[in-house]
Amino acid sequence: MTRIDELRILVPVDVSETEPPPLDVLDHLGAVEVVLLGYFPVPDQAEPALLRDQYGPEATDRLDAVADEHGNPAEVLVFTHDREATIDRIADEYDCDAVLTAGRSTVVDRVLVPLRGDVNLDRILAVVADLLLAGNETATLFHSVAEDADPTQGELLLMGAVDRLVEYGVERDRVDWQLSKGGDPQTDIVELGAAYDLVVLGETEPPLRERIIGDVLSAIVDALDVPSLIVRDVE
Repeated sequence: MTRIDELRILVPVDVSETEPPPLDVLDHLGAVEVVLLGYFPVPDQAEPALLRDQYGPEATDRLDAVADEHGNPAEVLVFTHDREATIDRIADEYDCDAVLTAGRSTVVDRVLVPLRGDVNLDRILAVVADLLLAGNETATLFHSVAEDADPTQGELLLMGAVDRLVEYGVERDRVDWQLSKGGDPQTDIVELGAAYDLVVLGETEPPLRERIIGDVLSAIVDALDVPSLIVRDVE
């Protein structure tokens, strides 16, 4: 089984905005290590160094204020033309296991974990196990079966995933599973996610930027009101 010695999460924050993002979820994830990435978007025609000279102190103050609210994690400030490339680079540089997107959850009691198959499954379950072992959350493992497909494989996937979490040390009564036969995973995840405090998703292959820009995962993350934790596929 894949094991993660110490769960490290990258949290991107747009420091060009005056209002900080809702990150209350950080205070309810237990003993995880956080790297706070403050990024300042730079227009294509502008030089990052010039904007850093102009807005650097203000951006630093905003990033410091977010850090002060959430336990003073490690901070990185970047002025960048490409947000997604920066997230990918810093996640690699700091060896982050997952990337957290902001959302309006003030507690984390219930975690939804959509599973698509064997893709990135080991790391997703390792991250979920670390979250559950660090706190008191419960988790629902979820799989959406394509229309007219045999649901048996989905059931086996979910039951096997539950067994693996138990092998990690998670109590069996803190994990359940749900199978949907609606045939539209994106809609299923967004609708079901509204009833949870955090959604754990997995990228299908590196780099992270390709999983965030213009694909199904991006649409799901954008549609969710609750925070999402995107588990990186870095094996």
